[in-house]
Amino acid sequence: MDRYTKTILTGILLVLISIAAKDVDLFPIAEAQQGWEIDNELAMNGSMQAVPASNGLAYICQSRYVPTSSSLAGSYGYITLSFYDGPHCVGSYLGFGRMYTEGANDGHSEPWYFLSETQALFYADATARAADTGQRVRYYACNPQVAGAALNCVKYLEFRGDPADVEDAD
Repeated sequence: MDRYTKTILTGILLVLISIAAKDVDLFPIAEAQQGWEIDNELAMNGSMQAVPASNGLAYICQSRYVPTSSSLAGSYGYITLSFYDGPHCVGSYLGFGRMYTEGANDGHSEPWYFLSETQALFYADATARAADTGQRVRYYACNPQVAGAALNCVKYLEFRGDPADVEDAD
């Protein structure tokens, strides 16, 4: 094989590799390298805390969809969210929350707010996008009126279009 043919084949190979690599989602790889783990409270030395109020404005630092089916997680898994008071994990940690799917039997879940598979996939995508773009959200806890009941259960989210420096008119 002559030098010209090798050069052409090498160029074609590089183009094919770059086309294949553009569809690879690198966020989970970077996340694993940074060692973020918000689900394991024991590993966090008890520092996990539920969302602090019945509702509030926050930024999603991390969104993780766990599609594992189990009696605790639900038929389609659950979504774990960590909230900060600034975009892109800047500022103070506010707490975490979970969105459960149909069939969950976790002590923090509320059956009235279970997500279907389609809803879980939508929220997994929307919350990941909100975390990536620094979009502000309003979270609502499942049952804040009952002391200690389901404080880390998020019943729904409102995705905000306004910037952080605009006063919220609630």
